[in-house]
Amino acid sequence: MNFNFSGNWWETELILGNTAVAYAYALAAFLAALALLYVVKNVVVTRLKAFAATTETDLDDMLVGMLARFRGLEYQLVAFFIASRYLTLSVGFNRGLKTVILLVFTYRAITIIQALLTYWINKVAAKRELEGQARTSVVKSTQVIMRTLVWVAAVLFVLDNLGVNISAVLAGLGIGGVAVALASQAILGDLFNFFVILLDKPFKVGEFIVADPVVGTVEHIGLKSTRIRSLSGELMIVSNTRLLSMELKNYKHMERRRVLTKTGVVYQTPLEKLKKIPELVKQALAEVENTTFDRCNLAGLGDFSMDFETVYYLESADYNLHMAAQEKFLHGVIARFQAEGIEFAYPTQTLFLNK
Repeated sequence: MNFNFSGNWWETELILGNTAVAYAYALAAFLAALALLYVVKNVVVTRLKAFAATTETDLDDMLVGMLARFRGLEYQLVAFFIASRYLTLSVGFNRGLKTVILLVFTYRAITIIQALLTYWINKVAAKRELEGQARTSVVKSTQVIMRTLVWVAAVLFVLDNLGVNISAVLAGLGIGGVAVALASQAILGDLFNFFVILLDKPFKVGEFIVADPVVGTVEHIGLKSTRIRSLSGELMIVSNTRLLSMELKNYKHMERRRVLTKTGVVYQTPLEKLKKIPELVKQALAEVENTTFDRCNLAGLGDFSMDFETVYYLESADYNLHMAAQEKFLHGVIARFQAEGIEFAYPTQTLFLNK
């Protein structure tokens, strides 16, 4: 490098392949771009944040928050890239600079996309009325899947911009994906049914379900399986696919319970007393709170009894209340049958012998 101080040396002398004037232009461009970017950050973003605080929706707050995610290093990289356009740089340096910018801003794009996905997932969970453990499970599980897909797409994007032929990579991923899908059909089926449970809501955490032989309260809904606490206390772990393939009964949404009771009396009961039985049963039920009488009929003639069928409604889904009401109702029936001299039937057999 030769320094010649005669004449317009700043326009002719080369320092690392560039004149002093070129370096001056590059420095001015760097400072101007950096100043402009910091003005945008400190003035425009601040005003947008203040404006977003006055609106009812939280979407604009999140978007402004994503703009505020950009850091000083990223502003400096952009300003340096603009300044470098005024210089003659080696091919290797240019490629390295573009690679650094590509990696830094791809990572920033990943964080922004993840924030948007998290916002959307939480909105869906809130719309589906998911709370507590159910919401935590759904949000975390869905985030894992979405983040994996975002990172895979980001890696392919970076490779493509670095000149790697991703067609072969995609073909390999396609073949590998088919092989993985065939090998893990059960897992993928459970994963798909997890989203079915999330969107269709056949049951939620805390609800009591019956799907023979599964009977209990749902404690956790996971990506692959659902955990149910049985009536006897043990924890049952059932795959999502198997659970949704059963006929489910969800007692959480029961508003009233239909109760069917059968009563048998002996064949020796006179017809007059048989006709009184429906009224006696109705009187017994009238003493039980939260019940509605439907009907009581002589339903059939059995092998050893004349069978009456009683139907009533309990205006509650509580099982303990149902059993207490049933007990009180039966006590009333027994008391009235005893007062009328009506006998309950039990298995008997009569033999007739011809002399």
